[in-house]
Amino acid sequence: MAKKAERILSWLGFLFFVIVFINMLQAPRITIGTEEREIMRNFHIVAGTFLMAISMFRVYLWIHFPPQKNHRLLPEQDYILLHFLQFFLYCSFIAQGISGFLMAWSDGVIRFMKGVDTIDHGLWTISGYLHSAFGFLYIMLILIILILRLYHMTRYRVFSLNVFA
Repeated sequence: MAKKAERILSWLGFLFFVIVFINMLQAPRITIGTEEREIMRNFHIVAGTFLMAISMFRVYLWIHFPPQKNHRLLPEQDYILLHFLQFFLYCSFIAQGISGFLMAWSDGVIRFMKGVDTIDHGLWTISGYLHSAFGFLYIMLILIILILRLYHMTRYRVFSLNVFA
């Protein structure tokens, strides 16, 4: 049961990552203040929230049902390194979701009570920088995981390109 849930969550994580990534690439090309930009931002918030929630469930399953090595040709230390990086990738999605939430909340985009002003420029700046930093972190993690997977294919003949394991 846990294996099936892990597989489904991994595919959903990949799907929402692609959606958020495409949205992130398109949004800067749209003029600020337009209705289309508002729609893109709201879509980004919703898709990012789903990615964060999926990542939280995935980390929960990872902790309670750790992955088992199923490639006999792959050395134990390479397997551990790869899965540590994949675990860290999901943690970076969670951290980016939290920083994105703080950024939207401190900018007044997300409000929980009518009439309450939540705009805080200092928090918005800090959370915005963290949101960007976590974005660059997960891009680097994905590249490192892909490079390691390609290395494992050539060195150990272990054919697997799954980044989101």
